[in-house]
Amino acid sequence: MTKRRYIFLSIPIICFITIIISVILSKPKSKNPVEKPGESVVSSEDSLKNKQIIDDIRKSGKITQTVDGLFLPNYDKEGNETYTMRGKNTFLLENDRYKIIEPEIEVMDDEDQGDESQKVIITSDIGEMDKISNEGYLSDNVVVQLDKETSLYTENMRYFPENKSVRTDEFVTITGTGFVITGKGCEVDLANRKMWIIKDAEMEMDGVKNDLFFIYEEDSGQGHLPGEHDMGKTVEEEKTEEKTIIRSSGPLVFDREPDFHIMTFNDNVEAAKGSATVFSDKLVIFLDAETKETKQAIASGNVLASQGAKIAKGDTLSWDVNTQSAILEDAKNAEFIRDDLSLYAARMIFYKNANKIDVPCAGSLRVKPNEKNITERKAANTEAKDETINVKWEGKMNYMGDAREAIFEENIEVRRDDSLLRCDYLYVTFNDNNYDLKSFDAKDKVHIVDKKGGLWNEAVGDQVAWDAQSNVTVLYGTPFAILREGNTRQIISPKVTFFENEEKILCEGKGSLYEIGKGMSHTEETDKTGIKVTWLKKMEYDSVIKKAGFFEEVQVSQSGQRLSGDQIDAYMGADGEISKIITAGNVYFYSKELGGSEGFGTFFTWDLPKNMGVLTGSPKAELRKEGSRTFSEKVYFNMAEGRITWEGRPHWQLISKEAGNADK
Repeated sequence: MTKRRYIFLSIPIICFITIIISVILSKPKSKNPVEKPGESVVSSEDSLKNKQIIDDIRKSGKITQTVDGLFLPNYDKEGNETYTMRGKNTFLLENDRYKIIEPEIEVMDDEDQGDESQKVIITSDIGEMDKISNEGYLSDNVVVQLDKETSLYTENMRYFPENKSVRTDEFVTITGTGFVITGKGCEVDLANRKMWIIKDAEMEMDGVKNDLFFIYEEDSGQGHLPGEHDMGKTVEEEKTEEKTIIRSSGPLVFDREPDFHIMTFNDNVEAAKGSATVFSDKLVIFLDAETKETKQAIASGNVLASQGAKIAKGDTLSWDVNTQSAILEDAKNAEFIRDDLSLYAARMIFYKNANKIDVPCAGSLRVKPNEKNITERKAANTEAKDETINVKWEGKMNYMGDAREAIFEENIEVRRDDSLLRCDYLYVTFNDNNYDLKSFDAKDKVHIVDKKGGLWNEAVGDQVAWDAQSNVTVLYGTPFAILREGNTRQIISPKVTFFENEEKILCEGKGSLYEIGKGMSHTEETDKTGIKVTWLKKMEYDSVIKKAGFFEEVQVSQSGQRLSGDQIDAYMGADGEISKIITAGNVYFYSKELGGSEGFGTFFTWDLPKNMGVLTGSPKAELRKEGSRTFSEKVYFNMAEGRITWEGRPHWQLISKEAGNADK
């Protein structure tokens, strides 16, 4: 009797299991009572909304079976649970589709079995499943909980169990720690937690979780005082409250790695935070997987960034929170532009906290003059020259904002107005309030070209320094610096100082000047007309009166003529060449062309175009020639005609050859 009882009891259990298998396509675990076809299983406590949903299900098609409290786990070939389907109420329709009230799909991560934090849970008000394909359709208040802090919200979504993915074409909202994302259409790879917003994505990030999208923070300490802000907030406090808004017209891809969550925006990307805005074709943001704080961002493709008066253009612009740096790059030339400064290079690194810019490659810099200074010059009726400075280099450049200084290295070229400076090392300082030059110091292979003309148009040395306050330039050379005027004049001196305000030049130390005449070359003819001046102490040149003064043990030589004295002044003619020489103090003159004639006196004037000299003395000038001495008030040396004349009553004195040599 007992055995027969068990047999009869097993029959309804087997029937129940068979019904459940026909309703759900996996291994059953529940033993819920089967209702009669069309019979409602909603309790009196169920909401009116669920009753309305059930009424709609009844109208949509004939119900063949109903199940209360659905619980359906699914396993892979190895016996690992892959996902579990739950539902409050389940209805099997004649078209092999199931309607589920308040469905819940729990998807396990392939690599983290049993870890609650690695599970994805999908819920909605109503669901629908295809009996053949197992594909599901969720609608009304769909929520995908990717982790404890990140959830997706939409109105309907399709579920594909074969590849563990969901998809919707509707508007979606994704919330997480420190950010909110919206967009049109979405696909989620549940197993790998990879997500795509199909188009028109927009993300809002809290400022406290990210401090990116800066270009250069030089202005942070100038004109931005805490007292100027409401509620007594500091600049940094206000910046952390600023939100970052990112928009794109193309897909947004949300990927997860062990250490980072990666968000990739595509097509017509715009990112804005405070005064900073970045446009690009693509933007990739890396969030710390644990803290959800932004660690890095990379904008690429037609990058255009602006921050106040600053603009950056390039192929890529990346930010790194750890180093607080932004890197701007372009295969040709990236650009960084502000009101008075333009920087061009293939790679630029902007350090926010250190307030500096590094350019580790060749580049160029353009600095415009301060507009206020130009206006002041015009008001003073002073000619306002184009003082725009253009700097090129082939090595590297470092700019320190706090110190207002920059260093350039290797094959440097600086252009300003009509001047050109070349060197291998350049140190520059700027004014505190703008990029007008304050000073510079150039070293190694210094070469200056000045097209303004005058005494020189080219200079070579080892070092040159300039100061804006005094407007003085100093050129050094070892053993000497060189000034050239084309192929007509050359000046050498250990130290040359250019006084730009006074338009004067000072050559200090032992030096020399050599002039052969414009358009001439070094031939026998030019050797007869070329002039060489040497001095021991200094040379002074005044470009206003076109006068050069030479001091201490000065000697002038031209072909067979020699002139020496304590001080010699040379005057330039209209053609820029030396046309007159005046010597004072211990004057000595020698002319080979006049038979070896010699002159001694206190003052000598030499007219170079006429090739004539006048010697005076105190009380008398002395001429020595062919063993005789002639004393007179003035002695005229006419090298052009080959004769000597006197002025005043001369007297003569014969001298022996030995005595004459002793006097010399």
